[in-house]
Amino acid sequence: MPKPFVKLLGEQTLLDETLLRMARLKTTAPTSVIAARELAGVMRKALRPHKGVTLQFEPIARNTAPAIAFAAACALGQGCDGVIGIFPADHHIPRPDQFARTVDTAVRAAARGEKLVLIGVQPTRPDTAYGYLRIGKGGRGAQLVKNFQEKPKSRVAKRYFNSGEYLWNAGMLVARPELILSETREHAPEVWKGLGPALERIAKGQRVTRVELLGAFRAAEAISFDYAVLERSARTFAVRARFAWSDLGSWDALEGHLPQIDGNSVAGETPLSLGASGNIVWNEGGKTLVLQGVHDLVIVDTADALLICRKDQAQGVREVVKELSLRGRKDLA
Repeated sequence: MPKPFVKLLGEQTLLDETLLRMARLKTTAPTSVIAARELAGVMRKALRPHKGVTLQFEPIARNTAPAIAFAAACALGQGCDGVIGIFPADHHIPRPDQFARTVDTAVRAAARGEKLVLIGVQPTRPDTAYGYLRIGKGGRGAQLVKNFQEKPKSRVAKRYFNSGEYLWNAGMLVARPELILSETREHAPEVWKGLGPALERIAKGQRVTRVELLGAFRAAEAISFDYAVLERSARTFAVRARFAWSDLGSWDALEGHLPQIDGNSVAGETPLSLGASGNIVWNEGGKTLVLQGVHDLVIVDTADALLICRKDQAQGVREVVKELSLRGRKDLA
């Protein structure tokens, strides 16, 4: 069976790291984790060391727009009268003190006005693995996001980096929960039509059954909060973060954090490398792995699956997961 949580870096999982960062913030509000209901058992076990953290379950995964709107409704239903923060659990931030200072800036900006405030990271290199936010040069505090840019080609990424007008889109959001819901209602009818009535009841503290919530999620389009709301809203702002940050949600982003062995980035058992270099290797399948004369590949060998692709195709793994699911291989998807 696949491991639900893997210690990619050090002795803590990324979920552990995320929750420990949350504990540094200037807040007395509880921390909630939004997770898939099918992970209920492993999530409860993983959260045992983190006292006071609550769990909210999505009945099915429908991308980040339904999930973030659901989180906002739950916060209101629990009596939140301030701002909330949305923080993915697949980030590596080695300086949590700097992270906490940036979040404090975002909180002040979100509390003062009707703003959806993103935390955008100051790029340190022209990276093609991340999306970008254009906010213009200079400026302090929260700045209006002029446009969103998808993961660019190398030449375009260099232009973004040299211009000084772009930040990496880290996917971290701070806003009043009622604003998240109102902007979702206004800009994302493909989400709100099916899910909105249930969210309004949750926000008022009313009970919504598991069956009702499942039906509402199924009726909502699977779409990201970026596409559905942030790119359509005139209230989307960003604060500039200067802390070191990596999104470890993809293999190419993980590469720089793995040990270099014989010219390859390796986690797990060391493969036999014969004239091979530039590969990302995740080797926990229990067999001897030999790399002969291959370059710039992603090779992931686990107990139940083997993935091999070019590094420049690593972002396409999501399509592989989707195809496996369509073929009924939900154990691998």
